Amino acid sequence: MSNAVDEMVANRFLDYWEFETLPFPKVVDPFKTFMNKHHENALLRLTQLLYTREIGVVVGESGSGKSTLIDIFLSGLSSTRYKIIRIENPQNKPREMYRGIAAAMGVNTTWFGADALKVIDLLIYSYLESNRPSLVMIDEAHILTPSMLNELRLLTNTKVKNEPLITLMLFGQPSLASTLKLPAMVPLAQRIGAWIILKPMTEEESLSYIDWHVKTAGSANGLFLDETKKAIFRRSQGNARLINRLCLECLNQGCLDGVKTISEELFSYVCKNLGPHLAN
Repeated sequence: MSNAVDEMVANRFLDYWEFETLPFPKVVDPFKTFMNKHHENALLRLTQLLYTREIGVVVGESGSGKSTLIDIFLSGLSSTRYKIIRIENPQNKPREMYRGIAAAMGVNTTWFGADALKVIDLLIYSYLESNRPSLVMIDEAHILTPSMLNELRLLTNTKVKNEPLITLMLFGQPSLASTLKLPAMVPLAQRIGAWIILKPMTEEESLSYIDWHVKTAGSANGLFLDETKKAIFRRSQGNARLINRLCLECLNQGCLDGVKTISEELFSYVCKNLGPHLAN
């Protein structure tokens, strides 16, 4: 019954705004993603790392598009050329981290004794068998302790055929950068080949972002008045996740109010009913 009600509400929303799909989705199709200059530059740097096999660090505030960047980057890689190991919820206990890497490689971790040497042996065997270098991507890396980051550094020291065994990419919030600047992190910091900062979108990019999502969902531009889009930018400061939230709230309220454009007045009303982290 609940699913039927949810579908009815969603269909009413789509029909009202003449959308073909829901705009501003939480999960983005990598092949249908708005690209700003920071993401374009980041993709170029990450691609370079595949050839140099160095360590890459991507830092951005929550909602800046780090996970989306990973999805876009991986969508352009061939699994026949690279062994992709993606860790979305890293652990600070070395044993659990190594178990996560082994599991991502398809190893049954119920019997696999997880430690650095066994994981290195597993990575070497995988490389020699398939001739595919391993790419280890760790999301939410800001939660990792200096000790765990050094464990990962040791993995990057291993070479096969005079080439680094893995390419390591770390994605995290700004606190990751603070951790990597600690004196104890110098050995790791010196090995970072690409330090990428995802900055918020500019006002021009934010306005284009809103129009792009409306158009991609199948409706005509003009739903959001120019002054409204500028107000959304000021409130969100160019953070994509916040823009998504604000725009969806406005569209929901507009549907309830029976209006056909999102005015600045409607946006102001919506802002008064948001959570404390968005209502300031």
